[in-house]
Amino acid sequence: MTRPSDVKPREGELPAALYNDWKVGQEFEALPFTISQDIVQEYISVVSADAGNYIVDGRQAAPPNVVLVYMMAVMYRKYPPQQGGIMIGNTIEFHHPIWADEETKVVGTGRVTDKYERKGLKYIKYDVEFKTPDGVLLVAVNHTSAFPN
Repeated sequence: MTRPSDVKPREGELPAALYNDWKVGQEFEALPFTISQDIVQEYISVVSADAGNYIVDGRQAAPPNVVLVYMMAVMYRKYPPQQGGIMIGNTIEFHHPIWADEETKVVGTGRVTDKYERKGLKYIKYDVEFKTPDGVLLVAVNHTSAFPN
């Protein structure tokens, strides 16, 4: 079991990556972690999910967004967090269930896809994919954050 806090740097632990540090096309180092039955149950509890909403072909699945608590950790390992960031949005595609009754090994990878300035804010866009070690795509995310000058 890997808790997000085990792999995610906190603001202030490392010097923050500033806008000019971000490089479009930069790949993020692979982040392996394991989602256990305990992580699934804790996530369901914290977000007040109804486990009955996640039955796939008669089998209990995890809420598919359980991996999103690891999304920032994938990026933060290359670009440590900067104070004042604002999450603008996410586009999320769910591809394959994460089963609630077994441990699921996951590898998070990604890359910076764009950066630009608009109306006094600096925007960063990046993609993160969560796959099993054998390459089955579980979840894909396109994320946008903005930072003040």
